[in-house]
Amino acid sequence: MPEHRDVESMSADTLQCPDCGTQLAVPSRRARGAWRCPCCDSRLSGAWTLRPDSLFALIVATAVLWLPALILPLMRLENLGLDREASLLDCVLRLMEGVYFPVGVLLLFTLVLMPLLNLLSAGRLLWAARGHTPSTALPDPFWMKIYRQSREWAMTDIFLLGILIAMTKLGDMATVTPGPGLFCLVVAVLLRLIVETLAQPDQLQRLLEARNGD
Repeated sequence: MPEHRDVESMSADTLQCPDCGTQLAVPSRRARGAWRCPCCDSRLSGAWTLRPDSLFALIVATAVLWLPALILPLMRLENLGLDREASLLDCVLRLMEGVYFPVGVLLLFTLVLMPLLNLLSAGRLLWAARGHTPSTALPDPFWMKIYRQSREWAMTDIFLLGILIAMTKLGDMATVTPGPGLFCLVVAVLLRLIVETLAQPDQLQRLLEARNGD
């Protein structure tokens, strides 16, 4: 049984677990706690109250940082009088040349397109979930599908980890200086991870459905 701090009676509606398909009673909207499926232990909601206004502000901040994170230099290498620098977009485009074209396409998909779709879908859903938004402005279910898929395929955090490892390895062979693009990328990735952690798809879906019923 799910653990929660504020025990409320369960509503008559049901919720389907996205992993195992078990039909579960939907908890009261005022109940708080870490709700999990009793069959597969999949997390159905977080242990917090969803605040669309605050999360939407984080999405806007992430979008503002995303463009400079793409086009500004990530790092600068100095070795024997030669200086080299490249942005995230430069890395993707250069890999798409020659035999590394499939790798470049994969990076374009996971580092540019899917994070962009994640920002757009999360922003659209959180805008609709705001308390003063009319219920007639609820988004199409397509946006929820995009949000779920983009959470799995947006891999900027993995790319950032690779950059940090590369900077550590290259430090013995050249002078490595972090660029402004790296700073923007770090902050944008952290903000996006905060939004993804707090705005669980099922919890957001229930909030949208509750607003539609009001």
